[in-house]
Amino acid sequence: MTVKADKHLLALWTEAGKHAVLSDLMPSLIEVLREIASIDELYLFAFNGADEWRLSGGWRNEHVPEIFTLRPITEASALDTIQRWARATAQLSVQSDATHRAALKVLLGSDYNEGISLLIPLRRDTGILGVAVLICESACTSSQCEQLIALTEPLLACIENDQQLTHIQRLRAKAEADRQNLLSRLGLRSISENIVGADGGLKQVMRRVNQVAPSPAGVLILGETGAGKEVIARAIHERSARHNGPFLRVNCGALPPELIDSELFGHEKGSFTGALASRRGWFERAGGGTLFLDEVGELPPAAQVRLLRVLQDGIIQKVGSEHDVQVDVRVIAATHRDLPKMVQEGSFREDLWYRLAVFPIILPTLNERLDDIEDLAKHFIQRAAMRMGVPVPPLSAADVRNLKRYSWPGNIRELGSVLERAVILGHGEYLDLEMALGAPSPKPRAALHQASPVAKNNAPENESLEAVIAAHIKHILTETKGRVDGPYGAAKRLDINVSTLRAKLRKLGIDANAFRPISGD
Repeated sequence: MTVKADKHLLALWTEAGKHAVLSDLMPSLIEVLREIASIDELYLFAFNGADEWRLSGGWRNEHVPEIFTLRPITEASALDTIQRWARATAQLSVQSDATHRAALKVLLGSDYNEGISLLIPLRRDTGILGVAVLICESACTSSQCEQLIALTEPLLACIENDQQLTHIQRLRAKAEADRQNLLSRLGLRSISENIVGADGGLKQVMRRVNQVAPSPAGVLILGETGAGKEVIARAIHERSARHNGPFLRVNCGALPPELIDSELFGHEKGSFTGALASRRGWFERAGGGTLFLDEVGELPPAAQVRLLRVLQDGIIQKVGSEHDVQVDVRVIAATHRDLPKMVQEGSFREDLWYRLAVFPIILPTLNERLDDIEDLAKHFIQRAAMRMGVPVPPLSAADVRNLKRYSWPGNIRELGSVLERAVILGHGEYLDLEMALGAPSPKPRAALHQASPVAKNNAPENESLEAVIAAHIKHILTETKGRVDGPYGAAKRLDINVSTLRAKLRKLGIDANAFRPISGD
């Protein structure tokens, strides 16, 4: 193979690696091919199984690939004609026999002409995957034909990628059809309509959800960690005009400060060390849909400025780019932080607060919706049992009473974890709630301060819920000697995520280091 041929092969492999959809590859492909021969038209066909040939991409006289409709070829005699030609052709077929012309006529249909044509079969040992059709302005030399044949392997890779993508799309369509069928049988428009507590403790919340969902207004969901903010955000999305678009969640608190811009807005190749390729950010990926910015109160001031611009103008700028990109995204934000207080303290921008809080929704804690606990418990027990493939254990009246007496610092998320653990411990035969809670019996909320030395000594009788939670966390930190993470850390003892506990510590003004023993003691 010549240096020139190597160059073309490398160029095509590079482009093939960038595009999963064949039609997206066509402009680059034709550019490479026209350096080899005087190509006037180009068509790529993919063979999908035993009953269909599909035009996956085409180019004619400088026109863009999008002018070609994906056209299936399913007629039996036509399929047989193509298959016979493909099996009989070694590497390259030129317009020299009737079989070639018959195959070409089947593939191109009304676009068939008598010009000079080349047909390249794209096949593996397992069979024919596709065909490349080249219509040339003039006859190709033997050297040009050899160079074209050398490009077969990357074209095969493109066909395989296209077939995999088509398969995935069909699976998605089937899954969506199954989902819609299930919703129809349940009499629902969306899964989120079956939100536990929608007619109970969340009744007012759902009323506000239904009010704001049809509008394009931004929404700020306020509530404690684990209260179900993402569920409410998804319910808004599914009731909006954007319900067919993507719903993407970003945990702002988990983004490293140095990568926030890249994650949210994307970056160009070479814009920083490690940027080996261009990348779309969350705002671009959520185009036409909804972007859920969870824990938005954790964003540093610099990122707040750039977020404000997006909310105001709908414009982003990728890292390393000088060009603005218009995005069409609805933003729903959420936080457990006290944003008005942060505004007063100067740690959160006031103008950003007004942009985010166009329509605020405040979620009640689990302790404020005790009547929903029984239904929530049944939901979590059934889900856990289905996941583990065991019978659904019964939920007794005593279990419900104990669950209602327990203080839930982790809200619904903690309730779900406790009940899943109870199902596991009971082996699907019964609900081992006492063991799951980690005590012989759950502590009543009213008596919680009596069980914690810290709470008993420092909290008044009419203590607030936050004071009780703070006291309990301090008690656990005392026992773990200030350790937050790890198998013996406070997060493990409290059965909550480490990042959730750290956020709670910041909110309550608790320094875990203060509970660590002094060196030498």
